[in-house]
Amino acid sequence: MRTAVAPLALSFFLSVAPPGALLSQQNPFKLTRGKPIQVDYVFAGNVTGTGQRTVSADRVLDHQTTTGKFFGKTSTNDTWMLITPDSVYNADLIKKTGTRGPNMLPLMARAYDDLDGTAKQRLQHNLQDMSQIIARAFGTGTVMTGEKGETKTYAGEKCDERTFGSFTICNMQGASGVPLHVSGSLLCVDFEQTATAVRKGEPAGSAFAPPAGVAFRDAPMGNVDSLARGYVQYLASQQLTDSLAAARTRMASTPATPASGPAPAPTAEERAQQRQACEALKNFDLGKEMRAATNRVLGDAVHDALKEKQNQVESGAREKVKGFIRRPHF
Repeated sequence: MRTAVAPLALSFFLSVAPPGALLSQQNPFKLTRGKPIQVDYVFAGNVTGTGQRTVSADRVLDHQTTTGKFFGKTSTNDTWMLITPDSVYNADLIKKTGTRGPNMLPLMARAYDDLDGTAKQRLQHNLQDMSQIIARAFGTGTVMTGEKGETKTYAGEKCDERTFGSFTICNMQGASGVPLHVSGSLLCVDFEQTATAVRKGEPAGSAFAPPAGVAFRDAPMGNVDSLARGYVQYLASQQLTDSLAAARTRMASTPATPASGPAPAPTAEERAQQRQACEALKNFDLGKEMRAATNRVLGDAVHDALKEKQNQVESGAREKVKGFIRRPHF
């Protein structure tokens, strides 16, 4: 199921281009060149499995094989994603399907450079407001600005911990976009990604070879340069500023959402209830319940139809008997 992929995609985005980093640099869409490195991972929580990230200058490859249980169903995913300076490749290695689309970030970086100073400041402010609203909407109680945490060690390498909403990411020191540990919870899915081995140096050229048996099709995008420019201009627009201000006002007027500051921490009883609800959701077999509901509806309909048919047959038989009784016999 795609649900199983969501936390993995989120961790990939946050580690490659975390919101805190986007807000802290002059051009929020310009990515730095990574040092050549390869990292092996193990996944735990509601998503288990293994993965690997390979970085070489301006290319990043992520390959993950995971299993998770959602809505009563256990699903396995084998995903492959490659980011190059001009393209993004995604492949499902189980279905042997793949898509190729443009890498929008370089185009967005150029569009940002073309903004004037006022528009750039407004874009930065809008990004900050968006991160706060998203954090409160998900009930994280934490603003997604990348608060710095501890320095930790995984697989023999040090990393600096930062928090983005409900996720904590420990990016390797001296290696941009390479997490050594990611943990968090999103929509009742507990997620943990831990580095088990780190190999420095240029990876073999074959490391970035397309997966065998997968034919990549181009994802229709239209004029990508216009799309990137339009998106950046929207992020820098007064229209978005006004919309975010209105959203903050609505949230402030809602009793469950404080006007400012972090949301109050849930009590032990509330956490236990949330955990119980999450476990029930993960074990809830949506397909089974839908089939059962369908069968109940169809069963009632069939029962009613059979009952109606039986009534018609009985009524017809009675009329025939009456006719026979009324018919003169010689």
